[in-house]
Amino acid sequence: MKIVMLGHTGVGKTTYIASLYGIMQQSIEGFRLRAVESDEHKRWINIAERIQQGEYPLGTDRRQEYNFYLRYQGRNILQFSWADYRGGALRETQDSEQAKALLTDLKAADGLILFCDCHALASGDTRSNQIGRMTSLASQALKELDHPLSLAIVLTKTDLLTSFPDDMLKSLGGLIAAINASDLVLGALIPIACSSRLCNVPMPLLFVLYSAVAFEATSAYKEAESHDLRAQSYEKFSQGFAGAVDWVVSKISQEPTYGEMATNEREKAIVKKRLFAEIQKPGLLLHNYVQKLPRIQSSLAETDYIKQLSNIKEGMLENAIASLDPFSIF
Repeated sequence: MKIVMLGHTGVGKTTYIASLYGIMQQSIEGFRLRAVESDEHKRWINIAERIQQGEYPLGTDRRQEYNFYLRYQGRNILQFSWADYRGGALRETQDSEQAKALLTDLKAADGLILFCDCHALASGDTRSNQIGRMTSLASQALKELDHPLSLAIVLTKTDLLTSFPDDMLKSLGGLIAAINASDLVLGALIPIACSSRLCNVPMPLLFVLYSAVAFEATSAYKEAESHDLRAQSYEKFSQGFAGAVDWVVSKISQEPTYGEMATNEREKAIVKKRLFAEIQKPGLLLHNYVQKLPRIQSSLAETDYIKQLSNIKEGMLENAIASLDPFSIF
């Protein structure tokens, strides 16, 4: 699975990844995050610890890619790559090497995380923060989409904003419309805080991973059914006189008998059923959390989203993440 993360330089993406990684070293409803490479694990832990001490990492203007496992109850259930694009890619022309890589990644992405500064949205300052450019690229990618995609619009520094103006999401109107126009896209608005008090930090990642886990579970279930049906069909030809003839012919031609083919299909079905059983529970847990987010839906107006976001912000302030529970506001 490939996740693409976009946002202008200084919006806090590196801080977000490190904060997320630090939080998800503890089990969150059985979920953990682990870097594929041990050196990367140590680096993210070190950055996360420094953030808690008030030392924030510097961003870069180049594309970087990280590889992680999503773990559930001690097992790896999903491996994914995470491509991080900084402000440079948003400012460069379409002919640049980094811009071309971005367009390629956007077309192949299974999850898309867009970081938007709440202050920029509230003040209408979409130019200096490349919000307009970012949403334009995302909207274009959605038009050419041929596979399911989860798109998280992450509202950063939510805790530093006094309130949400009614027109705060105006600059995101085109992207929201593009999400609603596609049957392949699952979108949500997700406010987070990555200061000394962390809140909602795991939600953007778990949201975009949800569709991949759900798709894998659905595929495993359907494949198990197909193997079972083929096994039943082969078994009909492996019985009685037809089965005896098949045995003779198979021995002469050195090909498997219908009975052997049925057994093979049954074994494949068992493997798929086991996979489905392993990811069914984490899939349902992710589903429950996703349903509590401000999902983008055609039946909702911008003012409806503002109300939902305001309620979440109020919960963030009341809890102040004192319990260190990233899901406490839900």
